[in-house]
Amino acid sequence: MEELGPTARIVWKLARNHTWGQPIPEEDVIALATKDEDGDEMRAALDAALELSFLTSGPHGVYIPNGQTKHEEAADWLRESTGLRFVDVLMTATGCANQPLLTFFN
Repeated sequence: MEELGPTARIVWKLARNHTWGQPIPEEDVIALATKDEDGDEMRAALDAALELSFLTSGPHGVYIPNGQTKHEEAADWLRESTGLRFVDVLMTATGCANQPLLTFFN
């Protein structure tokens, strides 16, 4: 996969580690997505990511709300912003906690 910028890595990590609306604490999201950036740069990237229509922040962390529309928006944003190609948005009636919601390939 091509190198992703900080905001795209945050969205990617949320999409890949997300389990049906389960929030990830902000500091954990930053830790998951950090490569060489400092804390202030990643905090700014998280703030930028939270401006995206498909991400939500609540008292327990950051998440992509349940519902196919938000997941499709996340997939579209990643494809348009990074060149990743959308393959599938995995949706089931009950969800599967161990399955990533978004699958991409280069």
